[in-house]
Amino acid sequence: MKKNKILPILLSAAMLFTACGNNTADNKDGAKEETAKAESFKATEAGHNGDIEATVNFEGDKIASIDLVHNETEGLGDEAADKIVSEIVDKQSINVDTVSGATVTSTALIEAVKAAIEESGRDLKLYEKESDEANKETETKDYDVVVVGGGGAGFAAAISAKEAGANVVLVEKLGQVGGNTLISGGEYAAPANELQEKEGIEDSVEQFEKDVEEAGGNKDLIKVLAENATDGAHWLRDDIGVEWLDSLMFFGGHSVKRSFIPKNHTGNELISKYKAKAEELGIDLMTNTDVKEILTKDGVVCGVRAEGSDKNYEINAKSVVLASGGFGANAEMCYENDKEVDEHVLSTNSPGATGDGIVMAEALGADTVDMDKIQLYPVCDVETGKLLYVGDTRLVGGALLVNKEGKRFVEELDTRRAISMGIKEQTDHVGYLIWDEKSNEKTGTMKSNPEEAESLYERGLLYKADTIEELADHFDIDKEALLETVNNFNENSKKEQDPEFNLRMLGWTIDEGPYYMLKAGPAVHHTMGGLKINPDAEVQTKDGKSIEGLYAAGEVTGGIHGSNRLGSVAMADITVFGRIAGENAAEHAKN
Repeated sequence: MKKNKILPILLSAAMLFTACGNNTADNKDGAKEETAKAESFKATEAGHNGDIEATVNFEGDKIASIDLVHNETEGLGDEAADKIVSEIVDKQSINVDTVSGATVTSTALIEAVKAAIEESGRDLKLYEKESDEANKETETKDYDVVVVGGGGAGFAAAISAKEAGANVVLVEKLGQVGGNTLISGGEYAAPANELQEKEGIEDSVEQFEKDVEEAGGNKDLIKVLAENATDGAHWLRDDIGVEWLDSLMFFGGHSVKRSFIPKNHTGNELISKYKAKAEELGIDLMTNTDVKEILTKDGVVCGVRAEGSDKNYEINAKSVVLASGGFGANAEMCYENDKEVDEHVLSTNSPGATGDGIVMAEALGADTVDMDKIQLYPVCDVETGKLLYVGDTRLVGGALLVNKEGKRFVEELDTRRAISMGIKEQTDHVGYLIWDEKSNEKTGTMKSNPEEAESLYERGLLYKADTIEELADHFDIDKEALLETVNNFNENSKKEQDPEFNLRMLGWTIDEGPYYMLKAGPAVHHTMGGLKINPDAEVQTKDGKSIEGLYAAGEVTGGIHGSNRLGSVAMADITVFGRIAGENAAEHAKN
């Protein structure tokens, strides 16, 4: 832990009065009034995206306020930090619960405050009071539709159900909404869209269908996805208010460039607009509320039982939509289903993606599909597992992937699984992306993600240099081999050729400094398996029947992506099936 002691800021009333001429007055008992001494102490602790600096401001022994400096994720870590600070000040105790979904941020903040208290010389025991654990009461609530999970699929379902006339509540177990959508790039695969037409790119619903089918998913579900994907993107734009950039992204596995890019290149654009729309429509939102059980009566779903931070809930509803995410943050569940993903593999996922919805539905007899299909994302932070957006340079044709020996080992636009497995086989199980200033300016990924870039620079995982040789020296890569790799690629790319790996996007070169290199590795990114649903988003039993009143959408479901989810298809999936689930749940509630 790093501690930065600062000189106490002495603001005692006695000193101030002395400076003004010793005008302190006696009270009626003859005792002099005293004002508690104010002073501040600072300490830092490593958070998710860099150091969290906490300055604890005391008035006597009372924690008057806490000032923070941090780079935690907008809409996720920053909300958690604010919540923790508020609770510490209110309770005068560091024994507060971490915020689900932002455990690293919460723990780091609490540790920084603890260090500052110790630095002040105060007795830490004064600030370790236990929280009041009185028995929680159970409150009963009634709705037409309850949506479990506040990510992209959950919001799509809740808003669609509300617009169909249902009384809706959205329940989220974490301290903030967003799920994996919030921390994703937010790109959205949309076949035969208007930007493709403008760029002269030929595409069709049928071609998109074929691309997705390559991984062996359920053809009926894929057909529904393909036919409704572009309409879903337009719904996000026109109804929800999402801003798409005037350019497209090319993801591996797609036959053509077809993916919309959200403003600022992050899923926060979707979640922030979803949240605003939900509030506008009057959808009730319950956070820090963990659904533990799906309730049934005579075999029909009739609500959920949930645990909140202050009380428990029994929520009665005529329809339940599960949009609780996959199990990518559950290392044990991942290893149980795919032995190549052991407990040492990091994860890009929201900590809330622990498979709860799958387990609860299985208790009702729900069937699952493709549980052994787990996708790794190839370009992640080798220390935290966080997906790295600055590495998106490769997705628009602008970066090569090399190993410690300075050689390429895979097509940079191959499937995520193929690239990830390739990286795992290299020295130290890492790869190195290299690009130049042309690509940097063209893609704008560094400019769009300044905090991420700064964190990577500080830790030596991202490096900028005037020459390729300097990059090789920094990462201890074979210098001559790297130069040969880049030069050979440049010559072939100018001829629209790549005899080594047949890269599907050519015509660009790496030859204008400064140059950049990023050290990265794979992490669990998406779990393709989950609950079996039909095209109406109804959860299926093992004998092929629908569980009445139970719907599911998003990563909690399986069967759509087969053995490999193509990049940007998840946003289309959660939108299309989220809308279907919400509309059908609302219709069922009317009957």
